[in-house]
Amino acid sequence: MIHFLEQLVNMASPSGQERQVGEFLADRLQEFGFTVTRQPVDSDRFNILATTKHDPSILFCTHMDTVSPVIPFKRDGATLWGRGCCDAKGQITVMLTAARRLKQAGINNIGLLFVVDEENISAGAKAAATLPVSPDYIIVGEPTDNKLATGQKGVLVCRITAAGTGGHSSMPDQGRSAIHDLVRFLHPWLTRQWGRDPVLGQTFVNIGKINGGTGANILAPQATAMAIFRVTTSIQDIKNQLIDHVPDSIEIEILSASEPQTLIALPGFDTTVVGFGTDAGYLRPLGKILLFGPGSITTAHRQDEHITVEDLETGVTLLEKIVKQLLKRIQT
Repeated sequence: MIHFLEQLVNMASPSGQERQVGEFLADRLQEFGFTVTRQPVDSDRFNILATTKHDPSILFCTHMDTVSPVIPFKRDGATLWGRGCCDAKGQITVMLTAARRLKQAGINNIGLLFVVDEENISAGAKAAATLPVSPDYIIVGEPTDNKLATGQKGVLVCRITAAGTGGHSSMPDQGRSAIHDLVRFLHPWLTRQWGRDPVLGQTFVNIGKINGGTGANILAPQATAMAIFRVTTSIQDIKNQLIDHVPDSIEIEILSASEPQTLIALPGFDTTVVGFGTDAGYLRPLGKILLFGPGSITTAHRQDEHITVEDLETGVTLLEKIVKQLLKRIQT
């Protein structure tokens, strides 16, 4: 299991570059006796659906892409380090290990779905929602500290574009800087109260990327920013607030949006509520959703991303227990 995770982590797969890890997983799944379907997402990327001879009643799903930069695998005793160790190549490893054990135990109605682009705009999950499968349950793999998440915040991703006129910086009255307009427009977002839910907490926004301009001595003719909202009320509520007081020089484009989610809990398992977004909302057309996985979101996307061997082993054991409890529900 650890060697498999090492191989995955050492394959670069930031969003948009998942093909190599996709080919690797497709080959391994076929070796393990699964029937593999590649679902094209765009010209160079595909989702992977792995099934047995039986239609899947339960589908494991997580994502193949990671954030940048690539950080190679390293083991330090019982701790495993590297990009994707917990988000989400650790989830892939645990799911595949559990699926193989269940298959060997004669449980053949388990499938696996690995998607691209979760760290961007969830293009993979949106495509996967059209697959010709209808499982009763989908277990989405994300780092939840090996607890079942009963709720998650929604996500709204947007691009904000400002248009200026350019000009010489020594004559600001003779032109308009798009960067100045963009900064003035976005600054109030950081202190605005966007909404609150009694369970999921506060909605907040992160302005994660800004581009624009051509030089310090030139009034910027154009500037863009990327922002993500962690939504606890509703997507429409945030959209309504976004269209208030938008000047003519500013354009807001919604790139992706997913509502806050209420998720399934099971007796006998620890639960949590998570503040991060997942593919869960986009996968609802396929089946009922559970959210579970080893590792902590506090290390995801960081330079020191890591997971422990114990977390992985516990994740496999709990995932098998979740499947068996769900199968009893299905049978009754």
